[in-house]
This record gives sequence, structure tokens and C-alpha cells, in this order.
Amino acid sequence: MTVFDVRCDRCGTELTRPTEAVRFLFHPGDFSLKDDSGLLCRSCWRAAMGWFGVDQPKDQCARCGIAVESSRSVHVLRSGEAAGWQLCPEHAVAFLNQLRTVDPKLSVETLSLAGDWRQMQS
Repeated sequence: MTVFDVRCDRCGTELTRPTEAVRFLFHPGDFSLKDDSGLLCRSCWRAAMGWFGVDQPKDQCARCGIAVESSRSVHVLRSGEAAGWQLCPEHAVAFLNQLRTVDPKLSVETLSLAGDWRQMQS
């Protein structure tokens, strides 16, 4: 992977040193569909972790606590870590739309998850 844009995906701050940045990835319940280009400054990562919460419940939205299926949720995790957070479609859209690199912006109706394309292939 080659990264040309080394600015925070949320606030746009240029990140010139690796210690200033937190790399993260997200996927729609299928790791093979991951986007591992996420980059946040430490301040924005702390804000995201505050928004997600400390706990990383499996099969629950980290934000609202509703039950979610793995293939019907967005998984967010720090690069190199095994555990992360799951988000329901509503909160996944809220998180992803904060990122300046997500364009066009998503809606719950336009969010495509891993389970969506598997059902269409039947």
C-alpha cells in the first residue's frame, strides 16, 4: 500500500511523524473487504475512542448497544490489533461521514455491507 495523503482523515492536520498518527482499518464484516488506509491524528483517535467507548462488545454496536450481525455491521480497529468495535449501520454512517476521505458521503440506505452482496449473488 502506498499512501500519498498523510493528513488526518478527520481534521486534516498534516502528520509528518509516525508518532503523531494512528492507522486504523474498517470493513463490513468481511476482512477481505477491508479499507486499511484510515489515518487519524492522536487527538482525533482519542475522540473516536471516546465515541466508541472502552468496551468492544461482540455482536453489539459499540455506540448504542443494539445487537448486530457481523456481516451487517461495520468493524473498526486500530491497525495491528485483533479486537475492535462493531457499529450498526446508523452509527457506521455517522463515523465514516466524519472522515474527509469518504466522498460521496453515505446514508444508511446507500451503505453497502458484506451481507448485502452475498445475498444478491444467490
